[in-house]
Amino acid sequence: MSYNHLFIRTSEVSYNTLMIDLALIKVEAGNGGDGVVSFRREKFVPRGGPDGGDGGSAGDIIMVADHNLATLMDFRSKVEYKAGNGNAGEGKNKKGADGEDLIIKVPMGTLLYKVEGDKEILIEDMDEDGKEILLARGGKGGVGNFRFRSSTNQTPRQYTKGGKGEVKEIKLEVKIISDVGLIGAPNAGKSTLINSLTNSNAKVASYPFTTLSPNLGILRLASGEDAVVSDIPGLIEGASEGKGLGDEFLRHIERTRLLVHMIDAYEQDQDVVEAALKRYEMIQTELKEYKVDLTKKEQIVVINKMDITEIKEGFDNIVKEFKKEKGVKVLGISAVTGGGLDVLINVITEKLSKIKKEPFVVKEIPTKLYNIKNLPNKRIVFGKREVFELKLKSR
Repeated sequence: MSYNHLFIRTSEVSYNTLMIDLALIKVEAGNGGDGVVSFRREKFVPRGGPDGGDGGSAGDIIMVADHNLATLMDFRSKVEYKAGNGNAGEGKNKKGADGEDLIIKVPMGTLLYKVEGDKEILIEDMDEDGKEILLARGGKGGVGNFRFRSSTNQTPRQYTKGGKGEVKEIKLEVKIISDVGLIGAPNAGKSTLINSLTNSNAKVASYPFTTLSPNLGILRLASGEDAVVSDIPGLIEGASEGKGLGDEFLRHIERTRLLVHMIDAYEQDQDVVEAALKRYEMIQTELKEYKVDLTKKEQIVVINKMDITEIKEGFDNIVKEFKKEKGVKVLGISAVTGGGLDVLINVITEKLSKIKKEPFVVKEIPTKLYNIKNLPNKRIVFGKREVFELKLKSR
């Protein structure tokens, strides 16, 4: 399995209604610095003795769960991560500088798999904010000739090299629960809106069912946090019974925190108020008749296409009628021109701040991987340390 590419499937929907974001990266801890051979040379000190310092320890790769992140978008452009190497030792018994640790932040809930050929081993579930895991350990620094001094070895020329850092291929997997789901009838303008809000590249066309699988994007909220927005394919009458694209996407809506119900109020030879109410009621009926009453979810009702004259002129009447008949407040936007989007983002930010995120449960149990450095019981026979000797050049 190659690590020099990144695969992300942000529009895949699994049967448990979770979208999956995947990334494959290579992590490489630093190498330890070599010890050095050095002898004290100073005026009036004819036999200064050995003073070669030890090499610095290398940096580790540490992964941290961060609740402010939502997807693996940051891994699009970078797939190789390397911690700092330790510096070699110096004379005067100076230890080399240690390499810097590299901290990689991932979304809370990320699953970490160690990739070994065609086999993937789950090693950690980053299920808590701030949770840390030592992903790759850096090599230890070598020792200088000062460490080899003795009464029988007063001019030691031995030293050891720094240890090699661990190198691993890691697969990251995030099961994404959308923060905001855009719902509505076909051609309501959902794909256009997600493109405007998140700079996505969802397919847009003038025929029904342009979107056959949910599109996904990241919206920067007014609070500065990121929210996952999904464009749910258009629902038609009878969707809760499996008609049209079926209830596959109603199952996805079940896990979404906030719904934005988009309505296209324009219909030829029909009053815009009547058209808006008719389409609103159709979608609400499908949400209610699903096996779980989805109308209980928090919703924002949005009248789209305010750039059309008929809708713009009839918007005040739409607002009054929705308030009177449904007790619902509606917003007016134009996904094409961007009109009203600032207000919509502010309302989304406010509502999301009041809706608690639901954690998801991972059925797999991470496998604890041990190596020579983290064994709980180290009653084993260690191999001998490889020692190098600096050879003197013959004259």
